[in-house]
Amino acid sequence: MDVEQIQKINTLALNLMKQGLAADRREAVEQAEKIFRERVTEDYNSIKETMQKVEEQRHDIPSRRSEELPAEKVSEILEKNTLFLVKKIKEFEEKMESLQREVADVRTKLAYKNLPTVNDVVSKREESRRDSPSAENKESASPAHPRSGNYKEADVSIEKFFYMGSK
Repeated sequence: MDVEQIQKINTLALNLMKQGLAADRREAVEQAEKIFRERVTEDYNSIKETMQKVEEQRHDIPSRRSEELPAEKVSEILEKNTLFLVKKIKEFEEKMESLQREVADVRTKLAYKNLPTVNDVVSKREESRRDSPSAENKESASPAHPRSGNYKEADVSIEKFFYMGSK
């Protein structure tokens, strides 16, 4: 017996004692076990009957497995399956090739990005010129002329550049 059955028997025995159908605890437990066994056997018998009915119904219904498909039908189904599989494999191959091309493109872009460009070379030359004072300093020492662009905002007002007419 499992724990659930023992608990059911004990609760049934307590109910029998409360209602006065049993004189003492032992007698109540014996009566509860008899009642419980009768219920269990009834349940078992009903389950057995339903199983027999189900088996009879199985035998009445012809099974699909016993019917064999014609060889032509089988070959047609297999041919469709192989065509489908071949199609899917080709799709995957095309996808793989496109992914490989994309990866190669990305790699070449990265390689070209890391190569020095003309701007990099020019900026390096400018930095080297800035570091070493040379002829540029000599040229800037010449007097600045207002038309050459060496003047500041404070030197000339904006109204002189743009004539708006009489105010």
